Amino acid sequence: MMSVAVNIVTWNGKEFLPHLLKSLMAQTVKPKRILVIDNGSVDGTLELLKEWPTVHVLRNNRNLGFAHGYNQGFALSDADAVLIANQDLILDPRCIERLVAELERDRTVGSVCPLAYRFSFTEGDLREPLLSGTIDTAGLAIRRSRQAINIDEGRQPDEGAYRSPSEIFGVHGVLALFRKTALQDVAFHDEYFDDDFFAYKEDVDLAWRLRWAGWSARLVPAAVVYHYRTLTHHGDRIASVFKTRSGRSPKLRTLSYRNHLLMLIKNETPGTFIPDFPFILLYELKRLVYLLLREWPTLAAIPQALRLVARMRRKRSLIKRTRRIDSKTFRSFIRT
Repeated sequence: MMSVAVNIVTWNGKEFLPHLLKSLMAQTVKPKRILVIDNGSVDGTLELLKEWPTVHVLRNNRNLGFAHGYNQGFALSDADAVLIANQDLILDPRCIERLVAELERDRTVGSVCPLAYRFSFTEGDLREPLLSGTIDTAGLAIRRSRQAINIDEGRQPDEGAYRSPSEIFGVHGVLALFRKTALQDVAFHDEYFDDDFFAYKEDVDLAWRLRWAGWSARLVPAAVVYHYRTLTHHGDRIASVFKTRSGRSPKLRTLSYRNHLLMLIKNETPGTFIPDFPFILLYELKRLVYLLLREWPTLAAIPQALRLVARMRRKRSLIKRTRRIDSKTFRSFIRT
């Protein structure tokens, strides 16, 4: 059986980590190693981790970001597959077992993810987890507008909809298992996630690069995880989008928009961009009007992205060298 290394990037995760680590210790397939990369927590996270002597800890003195933290973990992983996990998760006991089984079944699959549901906490001092049947994400999809979405976010699963593994555009960053050779195939030197992204959209960017390199991505619904998520939106409903965005800090909104632009610069080709140009243009114009009217500080993302164009072009050249599918095949994975 494939060996699995678990990497967890944490920042002030003291409330969540005991639930995650307990669920990892209860897995039917035991990880080769569990590594926590702490990004400068100040809430007692490091003191808590001393209670888990089998868990390895890499301490960063400041918040180096989601992308760089996981890159540190990837570089230290000597297993056949690498599992990334958010700090605010609870895994079903057979989650890793079922994810590994799908990677072993088909060697063309570079990444797999579980069906993620939501959980919350009870009121009061005990704060016990309450597991729900509401879907948090069933993987990543990308639309012709290039809007990346979490599949079926906020919905109850339709009867019979999630019975067997299914092809998706890419795995979500909540929890995902990557074949190590697939990561190495698309790495920019020592970067697997793009360090320039810091946080937000780095999972979509990696999914895009893996697709270009010919690696498949699968949702494994028999593998289940529960995720604590406070900011969600459903589809394009305007009120829901407003509510979601208002809950994010200005810095995070700017990062998200900037990284969206960087993804387009790095990953688009004439064969993918030209057929969908009307959809992309309409989406970007709608976003621009919204930002001008409601979030004009977020427009700082544009000059920030422009300053990184030269770096993105260098990375784009590496993507072109690993391309194994044509634009028509790539577009078959895009949602209408």
